[in-house]
Amino acid sequence: NKMAHAAVEPPPMETRLACMLTSAKECTDRGLYQTAKWAAEMANTMTSAVTPDQLASAIQSSAQATPSISASEHSLYTVARTYFDLREYERAAHTLRACVDHLPVFLRNYARYLAGEGKKEDGTSNLLAPLDENSTVNEALPQIRAELAARREDGKLDCYGHYLLGLVYAAQGLKPEATECYVQAIKLDPTFWGAWFELAAFFKSATEANEHDATGLPEGHWVKLFYDAHVALELHHSDIALDMYAHLDEQYPGSTYLQAQIATAHYNRREFEESEEIFQRLRKVDPYRLDNVDTYSNILYVKEAKTELSFLAHEAMTHGQYRAETCCVIGNYYSLKNRHEKAVIYFQRALKLNRAYLSAWTLMGHEYVELKNSPAAIEAYRRAVEINPRDYRAWYGLGQTYELLKMPLYSLHYYRQSQRLRPYDARMWSALAHTYRELSRWLEAAKCYERAIGLNDVDAASAYELATIYRDRIEGGDSHAAKFFESVLNIHEGEGSTEETEQTVDACTFLTEYYKDQNDMERSEIYAMRLMNVGGKDKASSSVMQSTLSTPSMVSPDMGRGLELPSPGDVDTPSWF
Repeated sequence: NKMAHAAVEPPPMETRLACMLTSAKECTDRGLYQTAKWAAEMANTMTSAVTPDQLASAIQSSAQATPSISASEHSLYTVARTYFDLREYERAAHTLRACVDHLPVFLRNYARYLAGEGKKEDGTSNLLAPLDENSTVNEALPQIRAELAARREDGKLDCYGHYLLGLVYAAQGLKPEATECYVQAIKLDPTFWGAWFELAAFFKSATEANEHDATGLPEGHWVKLFYDAHVALELHHSDIALDMYAHLDEQYPGSTYLQAQIATAHYNRREFEESEEIFQRLRKVDPYRLDNVDTYSNILYVKEAKTELSFLAHEAMTHGQYRAETCCVIGNYYSLKNRHEKAVIYFQRALKLNRAYLSAWTLMGHEYVELKNSPAAIEAYRRAVEINPRDYRAWYGLGQTYELLKMPLYSLHYYRQSQRLRPYDARMWSALAHTYRELSRWLEAAKCYERAIGLNDVDAASAYELATIYRDRIEGGDSHAAKFFESVLNIHEGEGSTEETEQTVDACTFLTEYYKDQNDMERSEIYAMRLMNVGGKDKASSSVMQSTLSTPSMVSPDMGRGLELPSPGDVDTPSWF
């Protein structure tokens, strides 16, 4: 895997610390607060690994970074920056209209960009209007693009300017141009995390990510290790991501960012206990941290931990009432209480705070499914897919919604998308198998059920469905049917179930007759006896059982208790995969 490239010796920790301090200052000067927060938190983590003298040297080195503004424009920048921080974006841009230095030029155009985004959001009245009806655009984009592109032609665009031009291209749907700008920004300053982060959002597969590695990214740079791990996590390669983050955590112990990423990787692997434990530690270390708290609330929701989720929602409301993550936590709480209308209200509030908030769109889709509002659910899932095509949950939700609408061909398309994103998730294969079954495409259904079982999804329902397909729908499939009917019985036995069910009766009936036809009277009698135990007198009087039990056999009456049935792990994984 090229993402896990050969390790290159990083510079001394003192040097890395100075880089992060410089990046935090540069990003703060430009209003790029999320990237500044990331750099500052990493710098804070690094301080424990250096001596007081090295820390003083790093601080001095970052303070001596070359300024991006001349003295003549500094006062204009200072007053414009105050307007910017007060969200008076148009006023800030107007104040800097005549400036030509890198820093004020960036702030002027970034202020225009944010002002345009605000107007675009105000012009979108209906949150769930169809995408083609929500055609409001950021009207500032052409002006920003023209100015920055001209400066780029003249060689007057720094890494931050390339980053902003990339944002403009991305907003206009020009992915290749945006990618080129982000790559150039990274080449100019590899420590600028914002460009790495935006670049990672474009990749739909590891192949695409590896192709861009060959375009001149600074291979082996120590910040690229964070990028590689982030890409692996975004592409749902959670095993690879965990290995990478474990390596980074050894170098930067105590980083809340790294711990949250590790917890998210465990969550994606459905290792909820491990993920919950890490999130609990994070809340003890930094109780006011709301980043990733929505993921933590998802875990509590899945575990049906109402008390813990209620407490988390109360804390989030206290510490950040106007954070989108807080609204998401509260929405999960109301959903767990089956108050789905109230949950929808809070997911909508989250989206009013952040229209690109992926989790809120997906979770709101789930709520609309519960409310049997299929059109709204479909629109919510479509928005999630538009924001992030790698969100398998939204694709899977679309498949489920169309399944409820009895539209299996549409359902099949969306389940395929989710399966491509999560090829090792048994749930995706089971959903595909069920849809193929609805379409009477029995061979494909059987293949998908076998893949699900091969991925340790050894629930009795999947094994039973697969067995019945081989028995009833595929010619010459009796041997496979017997194998999976035995798996059904083994699963029930492992669960300690001795009660009669349709599955156990059906399995014993088939196996009794199948082994009789195979002249394996020993096994046939075992299943006939088991059928008597679970099926009662009605089943015992069946012609199959009577003919089996009346056949002479060398099997003792107690032989059946000691016969070990094939375990689910003995089921062959099909060669088609």
